[in-house]
Parts: sequence; structure tokens; C-alpha cells
Amino acid sequence: MKSSLLARSFLLTCFVFAFAGCSTIDDVQSWFAPRHVAQKAAPSNAAPPALAEQPSPPAAQNAMPPVPPPAPKLPPNAKIKVAILLPLSGKNAPLGQAMLNAAQLAVFDVADPHFELMPRDTGLSDGAAEVVARDALANGAQLIIGPVFATNVTSVKPIAAVAGVNMLALSTDTSLADQNVFVMGFAPGAQIERAVAYAHVHGVQNFAALVPKGAYGNLIGDAFQAAVARQGDAVVDIESFDPARHDSEVAVTALAARRDRIDALLLPEGGDDLKLIAGQLAGANFDPKRTHLIGTGLWDVADIGHATFLIGGWYAAPDPRARQNFLKAYTKAYGQEPPRLATLAYDATALAALLAKQGGRFDRAALTNPNGFAGIDGIFRLTNQGIVERGLAVLEVTNNGGHLVDPAPSTFAAKGY
Repeated sequence: MKSSLLARSFLLTCFVFAFAGCSTIDDVQSWFAPRHVAQKAAPSNAAPPALAEQPSPPAAQNAMPPVPPPAPKLPPNAKIKVAILLPLSGKNAPLGQAMLNAAQLAVFDVADPHFELMPRDTGLSDGAAEVVARDALANGAQLIIGPVFATNVTSVKPIAAVAGVNMLALSTDTSLADQNVFVMGFAPGAQIERAVAYAHVHGVQNFAALVPKGAYGNLIGDAFQAAVARQGDAVVDIESFDPARHDSEVAVTALAARRDRIDALLLPEGGDDLKLIAGQLAGANFDPKRTHLIGTGLWDVADIGHATFLIGGWYAAPDPRARQNFLKAYTKAYGQEPPRLATLAYDATALAALLAKQGGRFDRAALTNPNGFAGIDGIFRLTNQGIVERGLAVLEVTNNGGHLVDPAPSTFAAKGY
């Protein structure tokens, strides 16, 4: 990207890294002081610019953190290379380009001159993910961010494993987690756990769920039953439907026969399916004041309140306050709002850039810092099981979208984490 793209600067204050031995994020230094924003989207094959030296972070207000060991000094021209595998052509190119835009903002904001982001296009053909992964590794990639889609992650991860390189997969499919694969996406299990716990605190004791058939629905059902059991509450019913056939009305009728016993109903759907089900529940005489509706991050869209039957419902998602500055900066730089998944690419790239500053260690010990990290979507930490734990907020549906009713925790020491 040309140097003219560095014309404007902005200040965000939401990317904090917690080092081992620090019990709260308040006790650590802020490592996120962005300098520049690109003024327009770069072409998908553009190389990230050489950046000026990152200014020293300010001291913490409350206490000085333990000082990490100094990073080994690299030769002036040395590069720490990180590949990012995205669909930059084909039908998913708009999503891939938006995620690359977000990743490049993270480079501007966080990286030092030794960091090199290597974009690779997984959308060129059916087997492109494997080809571009091998190319990135042959050209010195020490970490892989992406791919986005589960089939591509499956094909790339054995290649990365042979090379001894870890991956930050931008997928929500937690079954992909492996010794060398960390799944960065918004896993539904944690969202269900958070929403059920919030409902329990507010008097809900008897739960039901309406889930899609298939592997995803089975995952949701298992997570839901476990979450309810941990609260000591009861599952009254779990009904399923086939999203391809839009046959949820039969399941809604079955739930309606038990509606007087259901305090809360989980609807882990989004988009048109959620709107259809909401209308069917209204037609089946469900009373949302009697039966609380609860959802997942699929409800985290600006027009959620347009389905009026959902108003008053609760859902768990990343705290929206954490990403407001990012949304403004991205929109100013690229002329449009990013898709929801763009923050995954930003956080993964910023994490890589910060670890690069510490000497380029991308091993499990560095990636699984138990204190975690705080990014655009709030606090998160990578586990040894290859999944991401997140501090989630609870929002209530209003006419104007989601309204924050229970903030996300600021540290993993809070609220039982």
C-alpha cells in the first residue's frame, strides 16, 4: 500500500495484552496506540507498508506490571512473516477483502517494521487453500491466520502441522481445533452458557430450545443441556426443524403444547429463519413477557428489533462498546461498514503483531497466555484445547437494536472465569 495511504491518524484504546503474572488488565500496560489509517481499500495483493517505530506504551495508572524479558534484537532488515489466508477472489471475495482490510488496519496500528503480513488467496480454485498455504510456508511464514471456511482449514492444518506452524483459524467450527489449530470464531457454546446463566439469575428455571437438525443443532443441544444443568435448572423440551425445508412450524406447535411450563426459550438462529420462527411463536400464542426468548451472537445485528416479537429477548455477544472505534475507523478508511467477521481478522493480526514485537514466538506457550488478551471484541484467551474463550456481554433486544444489560467482564479473574 502506498505511503499516501498513511495520511490520517486516529487513536483507539482497546487492545491490551496481559502478560503472565498479571491478574487484571488494569494492571498492565496498554500496547495498542494506533498511528495511521488507510484512506481506501488496498488491492488484495498489496503488501503492507514499512511502518515507523511504534512509540513506547504509557505506564499503567494503578501499578507497574512485571517486565517481560526483552525481545531479541533483530537485524534491521529481518522480517517476521505471518500469512493470512482469505478468499480474495470468487463469490466470497467481498468478505475476504473486508477481512484483509481489517488485518491491514491492525498492521498499521500495532506492527513494527519487522512484521510482514503475507496475504494469500484461497478463492482461486477448489484446491487453492493447500497451494497457497504451501507457498506461504515456503516463503517463511511463521504463523498462519485463517482460512475462513471449515473445508479450507481442514485441508491446510496437516500442511501447517508438518511445518511446525500454528494456525489462528477464522472459523466458528470448534471441531477443527487441534494441536496446531486455534479456532478464533464466535463459538455458540460459550454464548449459550452466558445467556442461560443470565436468565437463571433473573428467575428462569425451566428452559426449552428450538434447534436446527444436523451437526450444528446437535452441538447447540448438547451445549444447552450442559449449561442448564450447571445452573441446576430443568430442560422442559428441545425441538428441532430442518432449515432447508423451513418446517419449524411443526416444532413450534409442539413447544406451544408446553408453553405454560417454559420460562425461557432458546432460539439459536439468525436472519430470515429467526424472523420466520418469531412470527410462528406469536401465532402460537407465546407470550414473550411470560416466556423469555434467548439467543446467541446470531442476533447481534443492527435490525434485530425489526422482529417485534423478539423485543425484550436476551442474547450473549461480544460487548459492542469495544468495537465502536474500530467500526468508525474502518468506515472512514474504506467507505463502508465492515461485515461482522472483520473483527476476527483484526484481532488475530494484532495478536500476531504484538507477539512479533516480543521476538516472534508463536508457540503454544506464547499463544495460550492464561491472562488472555483484550481486543476489538473484548477479552479473549486461547486454550490448550485450541478454542477461544471470550468474555461476553448480555444484550436485550429493543426497537433500536441490542441494548447492553450486563457488560462483559474486563478480566478472566472476574465472574468466575
